[in-house]
Amino acid sequence: MKILIIGTYLPLQCGIATFSHDLYRSLRGKGQDVDVLAISAQADLKYPREVVFSIYRNELSDYKLAALWINSQKYDACIIQHEFGIFGGPAGNFLLTLLKGLKIPVISNLHTVLQEPSAEEYEVIQQLAAGSSMLTVMTQRAISMLQDRYHLPADKLRLIPHGVPEFGITATEAKEYLGLEGKTVMLSFGLLGRSKGFNVAIEAVSKIRDENFVYIILGATHPNVLREEGEKYRNELIQLAADLNLSGKVQFVNKYASDTLLQIYLKACDIYVTPYPHENQMSSGTLSFALGAGAAVISTPYWYAKDLLAEGRGCLFDFNDADALSHCVQQLIDTPSLMQWYRQNALRFGSSMSWSNVGQQQVELIATLLASQSRNKSMEIVRSKAVALGLSFSKKAKGQHQIAKN
Repeated sequence: MKILIIGTYLPLQCGIATFSHDLYRSLRGKGQDVDVLAISAQADLKYPREVVFSIYRNELSDYKLAALWINSQKYDACIIQHEFGIFGGPAGNFLLTLLKGLKIPVISNLHTVLQEPSAEEYEVIQQLAAGSSMLTVMTQRAISMLQDRYHLPADKLRLIPHGVPEFGITATEAKEYLGLEGKTVMLSFGLLGRSKGFNVAIEAVSKIRDENFVYIILGATHPNVLREEGEKYRNELIQLAADLNLSGKVQFVNKYASDTLLQIYLKACDIYVTPYPHENQMSSGTLSFALGAGAAVISTPYWYAKDLLAEGRGCLFDFNDADALSHCVQQLIDTPSLMQWYRQNALRFGSSMSWSNVGQQQVELIATLLASQSRNKSMEIVRSKAVALGLSFSKKAKGQHQIAKN
């Protein structure tokens, strides 16, 4: 099949861009012919060769042109990575102009589902659902919310989990590579910004009783944060660690990690923490990756974490509660059997979310949509011929039709 992915894309440093790239590789690994249409807010990005078309996010005419171009390229289907902020217009509604012009099956993958959307956000989701063959989400909670809050039918929704990489390195090898032998390693990964709650995690580290404990924050500062305030936030975190006498216990790795480097750090960590301060987060690639690596995961109870860490796959602590986080960490350090139990549960569940499995689910979904489209076209042809012959169709029973003369 010939498939087009629409979304932000590498080298842009954002979670959606990374997701689009991972999905591209997964579908290619399943033998599919895959291209990428990139959404960009920058004119100077040098895309890899799989990016065959790009849209400037705030230029409405680009979306119209893109729809015409897509229809001319004989794609079987396209997969849109949807996040309100990556498309132009109020609540990203420029995307709808492109969507309305498409003549192929569309799968829209929702990275965010808001419980309390604005009127504009609600309307965008309604129009996105109307113009898509299927909406995919990453948790059952998102499906329930789309049914209850947005009144969307169940047969329009499909759960496909966030993919995780397949790790080609052991924990022992990873620690040796990073010089962390003998250390109990806690890791957080992601683009730095004030919405991540890293200050809470640093405060928690000051209460940990373990001389061999180290907390690593891996990731460059988010490009938007850099534009607005430079490295002010990172420097505040560094100062906080210094004020708490955590020199050596808190380490900052200020780089946008490659896939290989990220996998090494994830396998090296014993504990992974996402201390996000807000509930309404419906996906987290970093949390998914940590499960896939077999880390003991600790998180605040945002929506995605509550779903992913259910049934003993991780430990939850309250938002902005450094004492609760330190208690969870200390309990794992003091009880190795509990740490191992969480790690084994995470590894078992994470294996089902491999990018290979996610790619296969996407291929099967597209094949189903194409088969349904083919059946519908066949019925339309039969109906047209019947009308030409002066016949009409009347439903007799499910799966049957009765032809009657006019």
